[in-house]
Formats: sequence, structure tokens, C-alpha cells
Amino acid sequence: MTKMKALWLLVCGALLAVFIIQNWQNPEPPVQFLGFHILPFPQSVIILGCLVLGFLAGLLTYSIRVKRSQQEPPPE
Repeated sequence: MTKMKALWLLVCGALLAVFIIQNWQNPEPPVQFLGFHILPFPQSVIILGCLVLGFLAGLLTYSIRVKRSQQEPPPE
């Protein structure tokens, strides 16, 4: 099973590298947030950053939910 996981990780890494290479242009006009211009990051960095933030938010909410369910006494 570990060879299969390694193969999937290799395929995902290759697809990620192709995505980054194909989307390495700066967005026009630059990204703005609350009226401030954000540094001109390439589009691939912006997209991957949003994906990572979403993953971390989901992981955080899942861990909080698991911790709360472990603290509650079981219903009788």
C-alpha cells in the first residue's frame, strides 16, 4: 500500500508543478483587499494559498469538534 501512496503523491506533485508553471503570471489589475493593494503575487500562489487556508480552517474546526465530543459525557 505504501507504493500506491507514493505513486499518488508523485502524480499529485507533478500535477501541482504543471499548475504552478502554467499560472505563473501576475494578475492584472493587482489584487485589492479593503482598499489596499496586495503584493503582486502570481495567480498560482494566490490560488494555492486560498486552498491551504481553507484546508487549515477545516482541519481546525474538525479538531475542535472532536475535542468537544470527547469532553462531553456519553448520554445515558
